[in-house]
Amino acid sequence: SSAPPVWASILIDVCYLCFVVELGLRIIVEQRMLLKSRWNILDISIVVWLGISGLGIVRVVRLGRLLRLVRVLKLFSIFKELRRLIQMMGSCFKTLFWSLFLLLLVMTTWAVIAVELINPKVQELAAAGYWEGCDRCRRSFSSTFDANLTFFQTVVAGDSWG
Repeated sequence: SSAPPVWASILIDVCYLCFVVELGLRIIVEQRMLLKSRWNILDISIVVWLGISGLGIVRVVRLGRLLRLVRVLKLFSIFKELRRLIQMMGSCFKTLFWSLFLLLLVMTTWAVIAVELINPKVQELAAAGYWEGCDRCRRSFSSTFDANLTFFQTVVAGDSWG
């Protein structure tokens, strides 16, 4: 892996400095109340984690820089409607994930059946020369993956059989 450009390193250091200054001001203002908020604990963890990774002690901790994006969620807590919208989108993603899982399960079940039942006939037709110019036709049901791909192209993508 190559080193990031100089401007990116400077920008990262400036952002980190802003986080440290913000946390320092928050410590001065909130004092003992600082550790009662989960957001403050998250901010302290991010600043400490990024400080350790900046020293090169733990290279894997560099991924902790992604935690900076979590801080954006704090902004969403200000807007009640926006927070509710994000919660509803999250619940939709769960439903979509399980729908996709169920779709793949059903398609894979039929792909296994197609490999056992349809593939022998496809191989006979290919040996008889029915698909001279088609490389994919011979192997369209030769494995579960190929059968799944064929079904996906046909059913989901609306692709033609030929």
